[in-house]
Amino acid sequence: MKTDIQKIIDLVSHTYEKNAWHGPAVKEVLEKLKPEHATLRVGNSHSAEELIRHMAAWRKYVVKKLQGDEHFELSDEENFPAQKNWDEAIQLLEESQLKLIAALQQTPEELLWQKVPGRPFKYFTMLHGIIHHDLYHTGQLMLILKGNGLA
Repeated sequence: MKTDIQKIIDLVSHTYEKNAWHGPAVKEVLEKLKPEHATLRVGNSHSAEELIRHMAAWRKYVVKKLQGDEHFELSDEENFPAQKNWDEAIQLLEESQLKLIAALQQTPEELLWQKVPGRPFKYFTMLHGIIHHDLYHTGQLMLILKGNGLA
């Protein structure tokens, strides 16, 4: 039988890679976006690249917490970084997936039920939260595509 950590790894993998139950996974949406779409937005939303960098930043936060960095916090600049380079943004997100999976593989099961230092929630909640966070912003990316006639 799979452990809770293994089940979370499966969820993180499927929602990022493919075979997500809800619809397109993160990478499946990213495949529809091109460098020329980096600055696209719908209304007053963040741009596609800003959203991708934001997703990578919060994944970094989760990895740092899993690795025991009690003091790590995202700055405002890290939370929604300015657009810089599309390929770099995609690479940051891809690297964040690898780091998140690696950190999860090193996470002891009992950590899931402990509170994240300085936060009112447990690691279990944070890990499900990062999955929800990815999907929320993936939905925004789909809206950017649709709103600009690209999907």
